Amino acid sequence: MLDLDTLAEKRAKSLNQSEAVWRATLWSPAFQKISASMTDGEIEGLLISCPSVVHVELVMRYLNGHPERETVSPYALLTREAQTAGMGMAEWIKGIATGAHP
Repeated sequence: MLDLDTLAEKRAKSLNQSEAVWRATLWSPAFQKISASMTDGEIEGLLISCPSVVHVELVMRYLNGHPERETVSPYALLTREAQTAGMGMAEWIKGIATGAHP
């Protein structure tokens, strides 16, 4: 099982961002909901692809509004969207913040 506090600390330090904000995001009900159907590796991969907490929150909103959210895993949805756009996941997630994706 993943240690979310340690993961938040490492991610915050690597980005020179607030550890408290990362911790709050990872323990939020919205993140807990989407991560419940993801493996530890998928969670880590998602977070590595997010350059800020804002991006994590945008991904959560995107996934919560996706019509296939009940039938396809969150990580599979993100991977498919990125591949369809011809991008890596990190690049695709950055595009969410700029409005490049719905």
